Amino acid sequence: MSRTATVSTIVASIVAFSSPALAASDEELAHSSDLMVGAFRCAIYAHLFNDLKEQQRLFQIGLKAGRDLVEGMKSRNDSPMSEATKYLPGASTDFLVGSMYDSETAKAYGEIPSEQRFHPSEDNTPAKAKYRESNCSLIK
Repeated sequence: MSRTATVSTIVASIVAFSSPALAASDEELAHSSDLMVGAFRCAIYAHLFNDLKEQQRLFQIGLKAGRDLVEGMKSRNDSPMSEATKYLPGASTDFLVGSMYDSETAKAYGEIPSEQRFHPSEDNTPAKAKYRESNCSLIK
């Protein structure tokens, strides 16, 4: 597994398996994580059915949420980022967010039939269906 994939996995796992008794900062981190994942996946769906304006909107939301997540985790004393930085010392916030974007992109593409993944078109029904099922238009 590459270092980037390792860091993405560590960050995602820690956020996903955080304690059910969440403090306010834990809730904010969980919200940022969920928002980032949803927005990045929805941006790919929008790209696949050729709605570039919606793709850009969702990407920007995911980018901001991802930055908030990474910075929030870096600012904590018990931060899992200390573990992540062992693998990528000096990695910037944007690099870590980009790694998570790459991971979510791969997952989103995996949900769409291969013949429709790399040829965005307005009639990409599977991508439109995933967009609707995921309530992407509600992401703010």
